[in-house]
Amino acid sequence: MERKIYIRDATLDDAPFIARVVLAGIDMLDIDAKLPDEQRDIFEHLVGISRMDDTLYSYLNTRIAEIDGNRVGALVAYDGARYAMMREKTFGLVQQTSGMDLSRNAMETGPGEFYLDSMAILSDYRGVGIGKMLMRDRMDYALRNGFQKVTLLVDKDKPRLQQYYESLGFVFSEEMFVFGSWYNKLGKSKGE
Repeated sequence: MERKIYIRDATLDDAPFIARVVLAGIDMLDIDAKLPDEQRDIFEHLVGISRMDDTLYSYLNTRIAEIDGNRVGALVAYDGARYAMMREKTFGLVQQTSGMDLSRNAMETGPGEFYLDSMAILSDYRGVGIGKMLMRDRMDYALRNGFQKVTLLVDKDKPRLQQYYESLGFVFSEEMFVFGSWYNKLGKSKGE
C-alpha cells in the first residue's frame, strides 16, 4: 500500500525538527543522528530561533512533509527581500548565545529571489520523492506570488546534490563562502 505524503505549514511544535533540519543543512548534524552533547546548546538556541516569527529559520518559513502523521522532512524558504533583516536578527542571536560569528558569511540571497535555505529528509524516506515534493511546493508558491527567480546554495563538495537540483532546472550562477565552506549558488528563473 502506497503511503500518502502530506505537505503542511510548520507550527511552533515543529521547532525542534526545524532546528535539526538547519543543523543538517550546514553539515553540523545528520538529521537522523543522536544529538551530541557538544551540540546541545546550539540546538536549543536554534529551537528558540525557530519559534520566532522574524528569523531565517522561523517556523513561519518552513514547510513540513509528513507520512502517517510523522515528520519525515522539511524545507525552510523565504522571500530574499527579507533576508538582510532576518539575517541580522538570526546571526546576532546565534553569536550572542553561542559565540559563533557568522557576519563574514556572504549574502546568500536578496530582493527578487525566493530562497530555498535548508532542507533535510529522514534517511528512511530518501529516494521516494519527498525532497522534490517540498521543492516543487515552494517553487509553485514562488510563481504564484510573483517571484522571478528561485535560488539555493549547494556545497561544492556535493556534486550529486548539485546534479539533483540541476535535474529540477536549477543552473549555476556564482560561488559563495558561507558557514566556513564554498558553495555554488544555483537559480531557476520564471519560465525555465
